[in-house]
Amino acid sequence: MVILKKLKNGMEYTDKKIIFISHSPSKNTKTLSEIVIKTINSKNLKINIEIFSPLKILSESIKKSNGVIIGTTENFGYMAGATKDFFDRCYNELLDQTQGLPVFYYIRAGLDGEGTVRAIDKILLGLKWRQVLKPIILKGNWNNDFKDRIAEASLNFAIGIEEGIY
Repeated sequence: MVILKKLKNGMEYTDKKIIFISHSPSKNTKTLSEIVIKTINSKNLKINIEIFSPLKILSESIKKSNGVIIGTTENFGYMAGATKDFFDRCYNELLDQTQGLPVFYYIRAGLDGEGTVRAIDKILLGLKWRQVLKPIILKGNWNNDFKDRIAEASLNFAIGIEEGIY
C-alpha cells in the first residue's frame, strides 16, 4: 500500500508500511517490541509501522506492506506456537503474491535458537521473501545489550525500506 502525503511546500512523498508481527508473552519480549516501535517512530522516517500479534494478523495486511519484521520466542527449540499459527493460517494466501517481500526477524531464545532459525528460514524460502538482515538470536539470560541490537537492526531495516534499498 502506498500512501502519498503532501508536505507544506506542496511536494508529495510516499509513506511506506512495515508490518511488525510480535509474539511478546513476557516483560522482556514486550520491551523488545516496544524498542522496535519506538526506534522506528523516533527517527522521523517516512515509514508507517503497524504491530500485530501473530494470532491476529491477516494476510491482507502483509500484502499491503513494504516489509515485515517478525519477533518470536523460542519454545522447546522451535518458534512460538503463535508465530507458527500465523504461518499456518496465512502461508497459502501469501504464496506467489508476496514474492521478494523484505523481511527481518529476531528470536528471544532460552536455548540456542537454531531450530527456530531453520524452521523460519524454510518458510521464508517457500514464500520467496528476501531476508535483508541476518536473523538475530537473543539467547540465554536477559542482557541489556539485546535492546541495542534490536534497535540497531530495526532502524537499519526501516531505513532500507524507506530508501528503497530493500
